[in-house]
Amino acid sequence: WKKMTDILLFWAAKGVDAFRCDMAEMVPYAFWSYATTEVKRQYQNVLFIGEVYNPSLYRTYIGAGFDYLYDKVGMYDTMRAVVCGGGPTSQITTAWQWVDGISSHMLYFLENHDEQRIASDFFAADARKGVAPMLCLALMRNNPLMVYAGQEYGERGMDTEGFSGRDGRTTIFDYWSLETLRNWNNGRRFDGGLLTDEQKSLRETYSKVLNIARMEPAITRGVFFDLMYKNQENRFFNNHNQYAFLRKYKNELVLVVANFSRSNQEVCVNIPAEAFDALGLKDNVAARQIDLMNGEETIAALTTAWPFKLHLPGGSGRIIKFIYDL
Repeated sequence: WKKMTDILLFWAAKGVDAFRCDMAEMVPYAFWSYATTEVKRQYQNVLFIGEVYNPSLYRTYIGAGFDYLYDKVGMYDTMRAVVCGGGPTSQITTAWQWVDGISSHMLYFLENHDEQRIASDFFAADARKGVAPMLCLALMRNNPLMVYAGQEYGERGMDTEGFSGRDGRTTIFDYWSLETLRNWNNGRRFDGGLLTDEQKSLRETYSKVLNIARMEPAITRGVFFDLMYKNQENRFFNNHNQYAFLRKYKNELVLVVANFSRSNQEVCVNIPAEAFDALGLKDNVAARQIDLMNGEETIAALTTAWPFKLHLPGGSGRIIKFIYDL
């Protein structure tokens, strides 16, 4: 225990600000409690991220000093099933409910070195199919989100590397480089000039979504309200292909509706009276409405009297901010 802790302290002294601990649940939690306490005593801002795939142990390892745990068997597996047509979007609600109470400690992701790339033939075969789930993962809760290098360019992971082979994953065992990252870095002006127009468009989408997640107070500090329960029987909303929720902070409300379908959709979202009560809003009050993805502005109101109608682009979604006068 002391030797391993000394190794952690050695790297922390060199400026390493976080440790990703492989399959942490296979090491006694008492060790992690000992090690994390000692490291954080000397370097209080160092983070510990653990692989714990047994949900019954989540709270134990958080209590042992882990700041974040991979939400793999819950949210990742659910999102992958939804993207691949193996489950309805309503199951996303079940996934976040599993970890309600410790959600701020769960690390969301759609790609990592263990999992197959979204654009690979083994997953969705199309990087754009990752946009709708990213809208949910980036904007839904207050926990961290990991974007794996090259994901934002649609890296396919379909190379035939030596140890890894053609498996849809990005090798960590070979002396290798990724085509998308090479093309991003090797533009004549180092501006991604060798990326295709489609790859540049995907990166722009990721950039917009991640900056909304980083900058909007309703996302960074706001409360969350899931709208799926009120739209289960809504014939103008497909709870197999769409997911809707609200975020709210002070006088700003953000409505997010993700469309996992590849076709454009016209949907109507029910906003229940419970949402107005829980979020401290008045029903049917005009507000300034801003589409955070394209900047379009208008005046609109949310009400329980009729659903909120909006157009959803295929494989994407809408992020609508309402600003109310205090």
